Amino acid sequence: MRIRCGTILAAAVVAGRLALPASADEWKVIPLDSCRKVPGLSEKMMGLSLDGKTLYAIGGGTLYALDVSEPASPRRLGNLDGMDNNRQIAVSDGFAYVVSRETGMRIVDVSDPKNMRLRSLYDSVEFATGIDVVGKTVFLSERIYAVEAVDVSDPDRPRHLAMRKTDESQSNRYRDGYLYSGEWGSGTVTVFDAHDMRAFRAIGKVDLGGFGDGVEIAGRYLYCSTGHDAHHHRAESLRKVGESLAGAGRGLDIFDLADPAKPQPVSRVDFPVFTPRNEDFWTVREADGFAFCCDSHNGLFIVDVRKPECPKAVARFCVPQAGKSWPSGAISSVAVGEGCCYVASSPGGLWVVPFPGVHPPKREKGVPPKNAAEGEPYPTDAGRFEVYRPSAAGQARTACVRGDVVYAAFGNAGLHVLGIRPDGSFKKLGELPGGRRVTDCCFVGDRLVTAEGVDGWAVYELDGGPAAFREVARRSSGGKVAFWCWSVNGDCVVLSARTGPYSVMRLDDFRSGKPLCTMRGASCQWNKYLPDGLVGNRLPSLWPFRGLNWIDFSGGAPVAIPCDKKINRLTAGNQGNGVCVFADRYLYTVGAKYQFVSPAGALSELRALPPDERGRRYSGIPRSDGRLVAVTSRNTRSLAVFDFSDPDTPTFLRAYELSGNPDLAAFWRGRVIIPAGHQGLIMEKRFKK
Repeated sequence: MRIRCGTILAAAVVAGRLALPASADEWKVIPLDSCRKVPGLSEKMMGLSLDGKTLYAIGGGTLYALDVSEPASPRRLGNLDGMDNNRQIAVSDGFAYVVSRETGMRIVDVSDPKNMRLRSLYDSVEFATGIDVVGKTVFLSERIYAVEAVDVSDPDRPRHLAMRKTDESQSNRYRDGYLYSGEWGSGTVTVFDAHDMRAFRAIGKVDLGGFGDGVEIAGRYLYCSTGHDAHHHRAESLRKVGESLAGAGRGLDIFDLADPAKPQPVSRVDFPVFTPRNEDFWTVREADGFAFCCDSHNGLFIVDVRKPECPKAVARFCVPQAGKSWPSGAISSVAVGEGCCYVASSPGGLWVVPFPGVHPPKREKGVPPKNAAEGEPYPTDAGRFEVYRPSAAGQARTACVRGDVVYAAFGNAGLHVLGIRPDGSFKKLGELPGGRRVTDCCFVGDRLVTAEGVDGWAVYELDGGPAAFREVARRSSGGKVAFWCWSVNGDCVVLSARTGPYSVMRLDDFRSGKPLCTMRGASCQWNKYLPDGLVGNRLPSLWPFRGLNWIDFSGGAPVAIPCDKKINRLTAGNQGNGVCVFADRYLYTVGAKYQFVSPAGALSELRALPPDERGRRYSGIPRSDGRLVAVTSRNTRSLAVFDFSDPDTPTFLRAYELSGNPDLAAFWRGRVIIPAGHQGLIMEKRFKK
């Protein structure tokens, strides 16, 4: 049996058997001329949320409020710009919560839709892609890092509560003490017990037919929209009938929540095979026995789930994309209205699609978690580490050491200046005034450069003392979020937004000059992938999964040079690897292995990092003081320290499991300093060598 575009499997895997496909004429294509495009909005529409008679839509960096008292004719009430790289939106009790990947979460007061006001910007630990809100608790989906819980009882000062590791959370839904997270890479749903935030924990998983993403709860059922290829969970069933996994993961899985802690599979319906990856959005919403499923460039599918054991797709809606052969501009979100559904497309804009007889669902979230304001303590072993935390809520992201002074970027808590006493303890010397969000800092000569989010990048003179800041230049981030900065080549700095390219700037041209060089195709994304200095005349960038690219400084102006493809294959680490300076070479990690590369591109042998005494091996992003190499992993919350006195046979020294998410290491007199997220800034105490 061949799955073809235009046919749909009615219940793909039931009791271990592959069911027969529904006939193509059992569902219809909704003609575009029967629908209405809402004028005057961005073509790049993303998240949607219906709150009473007001539809909130995000797209193109703008939050729109639309009056849908006349459901088929939305009328704009107001808009708020500056939403950046938005993804999903949830509205509750007069507030809109917008997740924007690298920007984190924005809280917007929408009590007056005509005059919406930004109340705060929350610095999420990692890319915020999915969201749900119950009471005063927000749950953020942050991919391979975790589901993060945030207290929003004070909308001006949201407060981190906890993180729980997941496979790759993209969306989540809460009901009555249980949280369900759609995991993309593993093709699963993780079930969390969220009855009490003091005991918030994962309690189980269920397998999906494709890569997991969108989830919804309605009645006694959990609906899970999937995409890309069929997952290995279904491989055997498909191969028995000669089917390929490529493009066959798109569809809807349905689970029975009679026991909410143990969802039981009921059925699955597959959508037409579609192999290109491109954008990946799989929101699902249910109303009146119909599931409305986004399948990205494959279109919107409407599935009759009145008999959950035998779901059947009944309609498909596509927005043609000019110049493309695929069925639709990416369908990114859907909200069900009165007699219609609202469909967001990127590109394609916002559409009203008629569906007579359907009504907006009344979603019951049940009882909120107990102890909803109880945050994780993020303990630190006082016998091993000194620790500093600011009084304001923030996470330690960067530590920059100069002599006996540490400049520590704490995200929303700003930049703090700490002296290190002779006994190794911290003493606060001051902080950057103005309350700006600071995520990174570095020194270029005697001048301090900072990355300050929506406020761009800044340069400060410190001629009045280590905490005497005098701003001498500022550079706009051009609508993106300034996140990283690296010192390089004496008078130059490399700047990057979290999803933008690397740009090399001369400090003398900082305010209004053009970059000397831009490296496109490689960006920070998950972590910091540039080294902490320049060796010779070539600076490498580790592009996760692809290898090393370079910026060449040997000429009059820096030039971006892609690395040889053969070498790239050899040096292709993952999103948790990195590169640092080590003597006259660069050291970079590939999994739990390491390799040296010269500025000319010559590679050493790839060797394994030595294991600890239990045989465990550590991977992460390296930093070195010339002898010690510290490898940190934000994802696994680990730190390992090695002695590289003999670079060919390094020695494992010590490792730590941290309560926070550690960023890149710095050093002070042989001790490792770690910005450890919500655990704070920590530094090793004296230890036996």
